[in-house]
Amino acid sequence: MSSESPVPTSKAEDELPNPAPDDVAEETLRQRLASCLADFTQAQDDIDPIIERAKLAGLLVEPPSEASDSDVAAWCPGGKVQGGICRPPNNSRPRWMADYRVTYALPVGEMILPGTHHSGFDKEAPRTPSSETCQDVSIYKQLQQGVRALDLRVRYYAGNPPDRRFAIFHKSTSGRHVKADVLGMLKRYRNENNAHDEIVVLDFHELKDFTPDAHRELADLIKRELGETIVPYSLKDAAHHQLLLNNRVNVIAYNNSARDPLFWPGVDQRWIGDNTPGKSKMAAFIRDVGKESKAFGQLRSVQAAFYSLPMFVPKDLSEDVMDWFAAKADGGPIAGHYIINTDWSLRQRLVDNVIYANMIRRNVRGAHVIESAPDTHGPIVQTNSYGIYRVGNGYWAGRLTFAENISDYTSIQVIQHRADWDTVVEWAGGSETLKKGESLYFRVRSRRAPELLAKI
Repeated sequence: MSSESPVPTSKAEDELPNPAPDDVAEETLRQRLASCLADFTQAQDDIDPIIERAKLAGLLVEPPSEASDSDVAAWCPGGKVQGGICRPPNNSRPRWMADYRVTYALPVGEMILPGTHHSGFDKEAPRTPSSETCQDVSIYKQLQQGVRALDLRVRYYAGNPPDRRFAIFHKSTSGRHVKADVLGMLKRYRNENNAHDEIVVLDFHELKDFTPDAHRELADLIKRELGETIVPYSLKDAAHHQLLLNNRVNVIAYNNSARDPLFWPGVDQRWIGDNTPGKSKMAAFIRDVGKESKAFGQLRSVQAAFYSLPMFVPKDLSEDVMDWFAAKADGGPIAGHYIINTDWSLRQRLVDNVIYANMIRRNVRGAHVIESAPDTHGPIVQTNSYGIYRVGNGYWAGRLTFAENISDYTSIQVIQHRADWDTVVEWAGGSETLKKGESLYFRVRSRRAPELLAKI
């Protein structure tokens, strides 16, 4: 595609005990291992310690965690998997939203986004438990290679220093933490790649051992680190282009009723409910999810991942992923999906499919954002389509009103004020005075008065 197209534990994390096989008889390990492998419906909490002890006793052998590129069962025709990444990509990756602008007319919840399942469990992490590690590279590299949604599970450790209290976990921890390895890497990615226009969704999907104070502490950390780049939930229906006017690019989805008012509800993660379903069942599940209806602007993901037997490790489904989420001119299987979370997410070219599929979605929906100003459209803000109305020194008006939305759709309007002189914006039931550097966001339903969403 060309560029023209598109209750908390007080024990510190490091003090948690590790499996120790010395006091376990070998025959006992054999019996328990056989029992676990025969029945994978048993809770993984019970399985993992047994498997780890069996490995330490030499009863199980697994491939090295750092497999060579030739050992990786990926899907990379015409290229090669290097460091867990299929190269070369078909499109620009670090700034694909800015380069192709295929998402600019879409709200975040209507975009198709490549995501990583258990994003903080990667081979570059300090700890790489075999049954939990499911990504090849760090969050920084994931973002650099086009990933735009991160699946995060966080455990609170009250006994840790402040910057290590919020640990990434699944059953155990990977040694990664929210401050350095999520927020820090996100900021580094943006700065080093000039990626300030890219929308990124941080899905804090599971929060373990949290108290009310812990929730507040995490929210304060996120807001301190990301500041005014956070997209407030009140603007969930705004298009990407409208959010960029005020550099709002980071979406914080928080799957807990204690979430900060700025944050979004957690992503609706659609999971098959089975750790080892097999490919045919997974394919049918993904097709069914793609046919489901979704509230406009809601964040929804499909979890396209499962474990392989007998080792109970995350399976590489690269070739199947490219089939399940194929992108075609008429839409293709990917067309009914939104956030797509996978394991070993960069061993194929799903990101390229996503870029193309967003272009098709934009075109099929006729999504666009109209830009206007006093000198081109007079002191009246159109409301039939998504719009940006700019006021500046060379195109200033002292008073603005709204036209009626006579379409059958709801639109979002942004009035961006950059003039030295104030402007009064009036609508049925309200008025606001805009000063230089301020913006107003409105929702305008069909044949209804404008509704003020935010003043930024």
